[in-house]
Amino acid sequence: MKLSFLLITTFFILNLSFAQVTKLDDWDSAKEQSELSGKKILIILTGAEWCKPCVKMEKNVMENQQFIDYANQNLIIFEINIPRNQNYNTKTMKDYLHFKNKYVTNALPIMILVDKNGTEILRISNNLSSLENVLEKLKKYN
Repeated sequence: MKLSFLLITTFFILNLSFAQVTKLDDWDSAKEQSELSGKKILIILTGAEWCKPCVKMEKNVMENQQFIDYANQNLIIFEINIPRNQNYNTKTMKDYLHFKNKYVTNALPIMILVDKNGTEILRISNNLSSLENVLEKLKKYN
């Protein structure tokens, strides 16, 4: 009995220490949450499982506790994560093509900070594997 209690307690402690940034994959939900909270939306276009710069950004920035805390407190994250095997008929690919064209970009990864209406405020496309670079730029607009 004591062993199972210890295992369950350890499991919960480990899960709490691996907090994640809250990400949405629905634009309407992101806009609604932005409107309600007054937070800006950070659009992230990525291929986190196959794109080498995207993998670095994921590891160095998105999984960093400092970024997680900042983003969860100050931003609505709208992420489009393109899978390795792209099927152009999926919602993910249709969303990617829409936002890629709307913000005129071919870059992966890219972060685009927008207001609740989708008006671009900031574009970060260089040095996205640097936590310091990303946070420095984002904090100028929050």
